[in-house]
Amino acid sequence: MKLRDAVSHDAPLIARLHTTSWRSAYQGIFSAEYLAGAIEQERLNYWLEKFDTQQADHTVIVAEDDSLPVGFVSVFGAKDPHWGSLVDNLHVLPATKGKGFGIALLKAAARWVFNNHPGDGLYLWCYEQNLPSRQFYERCGGKIVEIKSETVPGGTTLNALRYYWEKPENLAG
Repeated sequence: MKLRDAVSHDAPLIARLHTTSWRSAYQGIFSAEYLAGAIEQERLNYWLEKFDTQQADHTVIVAEDDSLPVGFVSVFGAKDPHWGSLVDNLHVLPATKGKGFGIALLKAAARWVFNNHPGDGLYLWCYEQNLPSRQFYERCGGKIVEIKSETVPGGTTLNALRYYWEKPENLAG
């Protein structure tokens, strides 16, 4: 396993990883029509914009297995004055789940926060219906500290849970 910082020309790669992950993880959560179609261009546009307007307090880290990209994490430093830095996205390919890539990426995010925003907490949002991800975050020590309703692509309203790590350095190892 190798972790590396993403660069702007990785935007299409990140978009493909993101799309593949969502199509698997969000079956039955997002509309089937959205997952079958519009998601590809939407995720590509999203990542092209993120890399085009790259912020100093943002990083994207890619996980590779035998030089093949299998996942990524995106982190915004000091995003919230109370909760700290945001893991905006954490995705691994469905075939690689359970092989340690997710925890390696989450730990890399925690290290980045600890090194760049010492004293910040780390948080992310997860849909309540996404039980496998919720179990993963809870095994990693994340605590649910907030629930909010939000409208997702396709128009459905879902509950999103804020998972929080007060001390990312403990997660980072």
